Amino acid sequence: MIPQRRGSLLQRGSPGQGRSTQPDGEGSNPTAAGSPLFSQRWSLPPWSLTLAHWKIDPGRAPAGGHLARYDRQQRIPQGEELDRDWQQLRVLLVGCGGVGTVLAQSLVRSGVGSLMVVDGDRIRESDLHRQLLYLDEDAKQGRPKADAARAALCKIGGRTLVDALPQMLTPNNAEALFCSHDVVLDATDNIQARSLIDLTAMRTGVGWIHSGAIADRWVAASFLPPGTPCYHCWVAEDPVPGSIGTCETDGVLQISCLAAASAVIRLLTAQMLSTPGHTPRQMTRTIIRGNVEQGESCVELVADPGCTRCGDVATQSTALDQDQRVYLRKLCGIGSVETWLNLDFDEIETRLGQLQDPGQFHRGATAIRREDRGGALICYRDGRALVTGDHASDLEEARGLLERWLGADSLCRLP
Repeated sequence: MIPQRRGSLLQRGSPGQGRSTQPDGEGSNPTAAGSPLFSQRWSLPPWSLTLAHWKIDPGRAPAGGHLARYDRQQRIPQGEELDRDWQQLRVLLVGCGGVGTVLAQSLVRSGVGSLMVVDGDRIRESDLHRQLLYLDEDAKQGRPKADAARAALCKIGGRTLVDALPQMLTPNNAEALFCSHDVVLDATDNIQARSLIDLTAMRTGVGWIHSGAIADRWVAASFLPPGTPCYHCWVAEDPVPGSIGTCETDGVLQISCLAAASAVIRLLTAQMLSTPGHTPRQMTRTIIRGNVEQGESCVELVADPGCTRCGDVATQSTALDQDQRVYLRKLCGIGSVETWLNLDFDEIETRLGQLQDPGQFHRGATAIRREDRGGALICYRDGRALVTGDHASDLEEARGLLERWLGADSLCRLP
């Protein structure tokens, strides 16, 4: 458990409810010249900036003569207490791509207590310019991102316990994963996964921080603790097709991923430093937006009374709404459609084996594959399934194939 002092925002709230905080006054924003950190240096003439002018404090060197690994972050005001709380923090990182790899490395180097990396994707060559934990060899082998990330992070060393789950976050595993962590960091690339994170956060009381990067832009948003306003007060559950770009359509710069990760760490650290009843307003329910040319801006998130997740109409879902919320998404970069299934591995094999349509069928240790001239259906042991080829030309075509081959009851619906 996180100590009370640091728990003002990372503490679990009541499921489905937010917590009001009293706005604090705006903090000062001194310029570099006016900051105590720089004032003495700027007062010295350029020719005199030599080591003779600086008094070096040897600090708290242990008996061996070497500074502790985390000494520098302990030296800030309240740093030792922050470091102790940081060491107890259990972080769930969902997605380990352009933003997630930067977040993972930052968290491990700063010594969080534990880090669980969840990602069911594999490494491709087009990932390497921005996904900083992976090597050319990883892409050539198509290694699972979660496994490769864990191997790279463990080489960093330090006190963080690193674990990995090479699966997607699904309605079948989300709640258990959330309940064993203190905070969730979203580094996914699609609305459906973020919607699942938001809903699971409200159900479990575990808060989360969202992030994203596309082209030359980035965003981060704090939902600590979970409740109202929620993610869908800001982003529609069913956005207009094409209104939200992807890495495949719009590209992405490495700097956008770095900036998004930095914004997440900023939000997380500020809330770790906060005390009960004293949470900086700009760090609560905040959206940080930025782009390369114009820099960053912070916007306070406002609750939407008509939000179907946390607003007045949140409980008024209809059977039609439930039917429409089958999880299907087009994967960035490979043209396949991803879904989750409610069937176990043996039942999938039984249903596919009973089909009269001509096609090839194969069961392996981790996946079942059935294909015909239009493409293939690949069903994994963890419940994930991919539709490929012409069958994945659009979401309705993919859904039709799944219902014909496995039945409508096989499709996993968002809660």
